[in-house]
Amino acid sequence: MAGIREDYIERMIKQLVSALAAIAKAGRGQKTDEALELVRQTSLSLFGMEYRMLITFDAASVAELLGTPEKILALVRLLNAEADLLAQSGDVEGVAHRLGHALALSRHAQAMKATPEGEVLLQAVSDRLAAL
Repeated sequence: MAGIREDYIERMIKQLVSALAAIAKAGRGQKTDEALELVRQTSLSLFGMEYRMLITFDAASVAELLGTPEKILALVRLLNAEADLLAQSGDVEGVAHRLGHALALSRHAQAMKATPEGEVLLQAVSDRLAAL
């Protein structure tokens, strides 16, 4: 059973990396609407849930819905990518919301299963939010 879970997580990570690269490329090309649509599509593909719901519900509920630290950290990375896009368009309030949500989710993921990767991501989001 552990092998199946590891395969699933590996596929999820590969899909996330590919999506984040496409989102960043669209953002660099000033195709913000396209990049934001990729964020929404990635959420549906990875989590089977609407992105709007995942950013509207409180972090504890979202963490419970996602169920695993790996999925939670994947959403944190997606929130970071969207925060980058919102920063490009000058939406400071949107950036603060996404980073605040990402920080809370990172804390939930670390509480479930502390990992060095999770700690690095938690610190990066925290530093970024403090810099606003």
